[in-house]
Amino acid sequence: MIGQISLGPGSIILVVVWGVCILTCLVFSRSEGVGKYISLLCALIAVITTLVLWLYPRGEYVDQVRVVHDSSYVLRTAVVSVLGVMLFIGLIVVAIFHVFDQHRAAAIKPTYYY
Repeated sequence: MIGQISLGPGSIILVVVWGVCILTCLVFSRSEGVGKYISLLCALIAVITTLVLWLYPRGEYVDQVRVVHDSSYVLRTAVVSVLGVMLFIGLIVVAIFHVFDQHRAAAIKPTYYY
């Protein structure tokens, strides 16, 4: 059918893994001690899972009669890869300049009412 998007088990696994990773990073973002490395470990697991699912070859379908070759597959994959790298760099820049920035309270000058 035209217009239907089929989500396979790999896509659903990636959505769940990255959702849990983002939630874990938010929960442990201000923790102290060993707890601050949990979000880094979770992000590493999410990246490894993504790479395994992306690079692991899918099975061949032997009962296909007609094979359609997509000539723009390499270009689309390259664009998505570049966008993913730029998103990762952007998140690192946001983390460095916004999340890890020290926020200090400004002193309030006393006001005298006579």
